[in-house]
Amino acid sequence: MAIVVLNITKFRAMFPEFSNVTDEQLPYLFEQATDYLNNSEFSLVDDVIKRERLLYMLMAHLAYMRFGDDKGNGGAGIVGRLASASEGSASASFDAGTVEFRYMWYTQSPHGMDFWQATKVYRMANYYPG
Repeated sequence: MAIVVLNITKFRAMFPEFSNVTDEQLPYLFEQATDYLNNSEFSLVDDVIKRERLLYMLMAHLAYMRFGDDKGNGGAGIVGRLASASEGSASASFDAGTVEFRYMWYTQSPHGMDFWQATKVYRMANYYPG
């Protein structure tokens, strides 16, 4: 079984909105993505093409969270939705709302939600009748 090797050109073709993220930052995001999705011969995602796509979704999610996109969306580093705000002495609070904790982090970007939905098959129990 093969492992995925970062292809910066391919990532940029899939996610052109991250033109603001440098080529030097992308390998770090790729390595971090492998913390969430195993990129070894023991990965649950044994199809290397599918695993590449999923790892790139995670990279896009991480890029969105850290740096934002080229239109200024994301990048706030804030987890959760804006629950309240004030202006005098500037105050803001954030919460996760009614989102389940186990996937709340993924809801912070469209790419995270894409990843969560695409990997649901790997979170389902298998039943083998006896």
